[in-house]
Amino acid sequence: MQTVIHLLLLSLIELFNLLGVLLAVGFVLGFLEKWSTQFLLRAFGWKGIAATAWLGTPVHELSHVLMCIVFGHRITEIKWLQLYSGDGVLGYVSHEYNPGSLYQRIGNFFIGTAPVILGILTLVAGMYVLLPDTYAPFMDTVHMQIQTGAAQKHILILLGSSFSALAANLFTIDNFVNPRFWIYVLLAICISSHIALSTADLKGAYSGCLSIFGLLVFLNVMAVLFGFNISELIAKLAGYNFYILAFSSIAIFFSLVTLLIGYTAAKLKRY
Repeated sequence: MQTVIHLLLLSLIELFNLLGVLLAVGFVLGFLEKWSTQFLLRAFGWKGIAATAWLGTPVHELSHVLMCIVFGHRITEIKWLQLYSGDGVLGYVSHEYNPGSLYQRIGNFFIGTAPVILGILTLVAGMYVLLPDTYAPFMDTVHMQIQTGAAQKHILILLGSSFSALAANLFTIDNFVNPRFWIYVLLAICISSHIALSTADLKGAYSGCLSIFGLLVFLNVMAVLFGFNISELIAKLAGYNFYILAFSSIAIFFSLVTLLIGYTAAKLKRY
């Protein structure tokens, strides 16, 4: 009985190590988006949401589509953008999968969390293309924090360093007179404003999360029976969390910008 409990706890810890940071980032972005939406609605009405949804929502749905393709799910319907749906749903992707396929069941997690994963990667890629002089020092800081082991000691150090590097290299005189800077800021605000996961996204991610947990339990049982260790492999795979956390600083930063704009506009409207 103790062995069973140990294997379950070990699998749970491994699951947290693999997926915990991604889910935490998703919840933080969801919290920021919730309040930004409320302030923008107060200040501008539905036009305030449409101002970012025209790009942010299609990117959100595209991420679901791409992950559906990767994990072999059959897409049955796509709504890229619907501003006046009546229920507040700006877009959605309906898909079907084979419940008998573990690969496709695991895919539910990545399909559900795709807006966070691909949204953040899009922000990084956009910086690389439009603002290479900002991208290079930002990445240097991220690599230095991870390679020197500072990030492993305290993840807040990594997040703080990423924030400071982003702010220091983004808001420069050269960027302010560069049209590509303003294009990137617009794109980043639109995309980061719609990265957050919907209830349907979270439901699908939860389903996939259970399948991943089941797989980890099976692998740990096999490890005990055949005398090999998968914990070291899991720890190495979990190293990508440091990059997710560092890159998420871009999305969190621009989500805070949107929140500040919405809050200020709502306050000004009251007066």
